[in-house]
Amino acid sequence: MDRRQKEKIRSWEIAQDFSTLNLTPESIHAFYVKFINLRFPMKVEHLLELRYLINHTVDKYQEPPLTPDYRQFRDSLQAAVDSFIDNQRYAERMLKILSMLRDIHYTHSIRSRNAEARLRNAMDLNRDERTHSIRYGLFFILATVSFVLIWLAMGDAPLAIKLLPVGYCCLALRYFHKLPGLDREMEKQTLELNDVLRQRVNSLNWKTLIHKLALVLGYKRVPGVDVFHIEGDHDHMERVYH
Repeated sequence: MDRRQKEKIRSWEIAQDFSTLNLTPESIHAFYVKFINLRFPMKVEHLLELRYLINHTVDKYQEPPLTPDYRQFRDSLQAAVDSFIDNQRYAERMLKILSMLRDIHYTHSIRSRNAEARLRNAMDLNRDERTHSIRYGLFFILATVSFVLIWLAMGDAPLAIKLLPVGYCCLALRYFHKLPGLDREMEKQTLELNDVLRQRVNSLNWKTLIHKLALVLGYKRVPGVDVFHIEGDHDHMERVYH
């Protein structure tokens, strides 16, 4: 086996490894992107880790009361689940898993939008403070120049006229000195905002979730699709299914 094949297998195994992930609002982006792009067959140990993660999380999940909103959600997915999963017990379990993912995604969306609003507000304040610093800095520079000209025009100027340019110059330097710090803070806020937007899961692909969850959890077998492969059989790596 050459180096390229080894790197391909290594990349394939990393894409299947869910051992470092959790099903929480904070990690839903990493889990969802990895799961939605999951290809079969999987290594047995990775499949078992993924099954444990899903089952362990859903076992601790308490379904919400059967409100009209929740009933509508279940009804909207019931037909899709029933059309793919024959076993009624598995179908109910699947609906509970989907409900859990819906709640996790809802919490994630609220937190993501709150974080975005907080960062955008902080960036607006930063821009305002930068504008004020430049404005006041320029004002005190002009004041410094003006009093220097007055000093020169008067010749023997009073002490106050001589001290005012020094004070105004110090104030101008103070306002301009704040600008690099504000620029660094803006760069940091921009990076944080980009991370928030990049890690946001805008919507869930319910159809793909149902199909892949059913295969991973063993609720459905599809002819021609091997969900896992035997250890050491690298030929299976070339058999990739959606």
